[in-house]
Amino acid sequence: MKTFSYLCLVAVLVLMTALGCSEEPAETAVDAVSDADPTCPSLVGSWELVRINETAGALSGEFESDPDYQAAPTLKVLNETHWMFIRQSAEGFVHAQGGRYTLEPGGFYTEIVEYSAIPQNVGQRFMFECALRGDSIWHHVGGVQDSRYDEIWRRVR
Repeated sequence: MKTFSYLCLVAVLVLMTALGCSEEPAETAVDAVSDADPTCPSLVGSWELVRINETAGALSGEFESDPDYQAAPTLKVLNETHWMFIRQSAEGFVHAQGGRYTLEPGGFYTEIVEYSAIPQNVGQRFMFECALRGDSIWHHVGGVQDSRYDEIWRRVR
């Protein structure tokens, strides 16, 4: 629990200093995904969510899908072996989770959830096909079971 609290604090601090530092507007980022490289050579860094479409009506339990995701900005941070994301609005904590990940040749990215504000997610493997446009736009599509996500992330500089 202490590690989870520390990671949340670090993510919030990074989020507070990083948002608003992107170099191109969200519309440009979304429109340019078709030029992506499907190999995703490296995802190490900090990413902000630009767009999400999901087919799950609710994530699970008390956490419901949030169609107005920009009201609570989401930041994802990856190092060489682990990922974590946090979502926090001005009103309070929304969601956080993280764990290990794998990045396979051909653009296959898998998140293994090791901690989550949604206990049912711990142990889940979210599998995605990913593509990287340049070094700044990351698009992935996939999920777990019937929960499917189509997400576009922009690298935070």
